[in-house]
Amino acid sequence: MKLVLDAMGGDHAPTETVAGAVDYARRSGHTVILTGLEDIIQAELAQHDIAGLDLVVVHASESIGMDEKPAMAARRKRDNSMAVGMRLVKAGEADAFCTVGHTGGALTAGHMVFRRIPGVHRAVLTTPFPCAKGLFILGDIGANPDCKPEWLAQWGQMLAIYAQARLGKEQPKVALLSNGEEEGKGKELTRATEPLLAELLGEAYIGVVEPKEMIAGAADVIVTDGFTGNIVIKLAEAIASYLMQVIKAEIMARPVAKIGAALARPAFKAAGARLDDREYGAGLLLGLNGIVTVGHGRSRRDRVYFALRNTAQLVEANMLERVRTEVAASVRR
Repeated sequence: MKLVLDAMGGDHAPTETVAGAVDYARRSGHTVILTGLEDIIQAELAQHDIAGLDLVVVHASESIGMDEKPAMAARRKRDNSMAVGMRLVKAGEADAFCTVGHTGGALTAGHMVFRRIPGVHRAVLTTPFPCAKGLFILGDIGANPDCKPEWLAQWGQMLAIYAQARLGKEQPKVALLSNGEEEGKGKELTRATEPLLAELLGEAYIGVVEPKEMIAGAADVIVTDGFTGNIVIKLAEAIASYLMQVIKAEIMARPVAKIGAALARPAFKAAGARLDDREYGAGLLLGLNGIVTVGHGRSRRDRVYFALRNTAQLVEANMLERVRTEVAASVRR
């Protein structure tokens, strides 16, 4: 398998992106194509033992900074590391593209290079999210802050396809995130989306859910707009980190409790693992005519490794063709 990584994307590029790519190539045996400033990437590769690894560098003279306006930068900088990498995938020289850079830049470049699958209104950024029953699929998580009801309805359909592959659910239950369970709750967008989801998904749509039902695992797919979804994941990350800090601080503040803490260490380690999103932190831009994943902008090498691993899993699941087929069928209906 050949994966493209935007070596210049993210807060800690290219040091951490290159290190993550090296780790992934070593552990998977796959080819990783690194796009960006060739001299800089080669200098980073020189810091690692890459003997026997299939790492390829493709020069891109420009990059989209985390502080830039993504749509404008993607259109102005045609030789940016995202667009160069995506063009390699479109040309059949690689299977998928991954970045931990600017989400908006990836969305704009993705629409420019791949275009949308015929019939898709707008690509949705989605990721698995932990809950009491394991994982559910959440989208949109930041690509589209301003949305239309028909976008959210179609996302429900596409995310259900993703849930079938990612979670192994034959008939995923789909819900719409709102501030209450009662009919008529939510903002205008929520109220307008409800009947469209019900019409498109039938019994698979179970209605609106509050955050507490979402975390309880009431649905396999949760649909929301990108503004709300991005706040949800960032708040969840902050709360998980805060809880672990509080637990550790309270235990260390009580000398007698340290003995019990030592006995409970395996449980604390397991709890930390359940709250850690590194292993599934790369979001998929679902709806594009190519596989594009976007990891956290603060990613270090471990997150870059997992982002590439998640990308490979999507290729193996034939996700692109599954979505193409299902969307085409719904358009014909």
